[in-house]
Amino acid sequence: MTPPSAAHLVLRNARIHTVDPTLPSAEALAVRDGRITWLGCDADAAAWTGPETEVIDAGGQRVLPGFVDAHNHVRLGSDEECVQLAGARSLTEVATRIAAWREQHPGAGWIEAEGFDYSLLPGGRMPRAKDLDRLTGGTPAFVLSYDVHTMWLNSAAMARLGVTRDCGTLPFGVPEVDPVTREPTGFVKDFAVRGLSREGHRALRALDVPWASPERQYRRLLRSLDDAARFGITTVVEPQNSLDDLELFVQARKEGRLRSRLVAALFHPRGTTEADLDQFAEATRRFDDEWMRVGPLKLYIDDVVEPRTAALLEPYTGCRHRGDTFYPPEEFADLLTRLDARGFQCFVHATGDRGIRTVLDAVARARAANGFRDARHQVVH
Repeated sequence: MTPPSAAHLVLRNARIHTVDPTLPSAEALAVRDGRITWLGCDADAAAWTGPETEVIDAGGQRVLPGFVDAHNHVRLGSDEECVQLAGARSLTEVATRIAAWREQHPGAGWIEAEGFDYSLLPGGRMPRAKDLDRLTGGTPAFVLSYDVHTMWLNSAAMARLGVTRDCGTLPFGVPEVDPVTREPTGFVKDFAVRGLSREGHRALRALDVPWASPERQYRRLLRSLDDAARFGITTVVEPQNSLDDLELFVQARKEGRLRSRLVAALFHPRGTTEADLDQFAEATRRFDDEWMRVGPLKLYIDDVVEPRTAALLEPYTGCRHRGDTFYPPEEFADLLTRLDARGFQCFVHATGDRGIRTVLDAVARARAANGFRDARHQVVH
C-alpha cells in the first residue's frame, strides 16, 4: 500500500547543500507536486517512497539549490544563426569565420555576426566599414559587439539601413563619423539604448534585418531558457524588455518551455511618458504570479568603456573626452525620484565612475524626498 506521505520523486545518496543553518546538509530529499517537501538522511527516505515513487540514486554527487541569475538577457542571448566571433583576436580570424559561414549559407541575404571584441582591431581603434567590406563583398553585413552595445556595418548594410552623411541619430543607434570627412565610418554606438528599444527593433524589422524578427527573437529565447534550466538557473531576471516582448515569454510558458521563473524588467528609454508608465504599471498587475513577474524598470545613465561612451570623472587616456551621461544629473535625480514615488524598482546601467556617482546621488535624492522603503534600486554593471 502507498504510504500517505509518498512522494513523486525521492533523491537519495546525495551530498545536499541546503543553505539552511538548522539543517546545513542532507543525504536525501523528497518532491511532491513539483516542490521539495522533505530533506533528511537516507535511512528515513523509505517513509517517503511508495510503489509509484521515482527513486534516483545520486551516487554521492553534490546537489545545490537552484541559482537566481540577477541579470540574464535570455531574449537577447546568443543567436546560433549568426557568425560566432567570440574569441576571435584578429581581423584575419574574423575573415576565416565569416568565410566558413558564407560557404555554409551561400544564398544568405545578410551576413549577421555577434561577439566581436573591440581589442581585435589594430591600434585600439574602433572598426570601420572598409574593414568588413573586403570580408563580405556586396552582401550587407551586420555585426554586434560582445556586449551588444555597438554595431559594425559594411558599406552595403549602411546603404540598406540608411546610414548616410546626413542621417544623424537613427532609431537603432548613433553612427560614428570621420572627424575630417564627416562621412559615416560604419561603426554605430548606443545600440543597446536605441537598437534594443521598442522603436529600434521596429525600425530594424521594417528594414528586413533578419536578426530583429520576432521569429529569431523567439528562437534565441527558447535556446536561452533551455540553457538556464540545464545549468540549474531556476530564476532569471531579464533586464530589458518592451511591452511588445512580453508575449514571447507568454508563448514560451504556454508551450511549456518556461521552466525557470522569470522576472522581466521594462525598458524606460529617455522620452518615456506618464502614459507609458501607466501601461508599465498595468503590466506589473497583469503579470504577477509564481512563474512570471513584470516590475522593475531598466534605465541607462551611460554606456560602455571600450568605445569611450561611459561617463568618467577623468578624461580617457590620450584625449580630453570623459564620456557623457544620457541625462544631466539634476534631471536624472528628478526622474528617479518620480519613479521611486510611483513604487517602481529601477535597474540603472552605469559603468563609468561618473555614471555610477550620478546614479547613487539620484537614489539618495529619491530617499530624501520619498522616505525610506525597500526599493532595491540597482546599479547594473
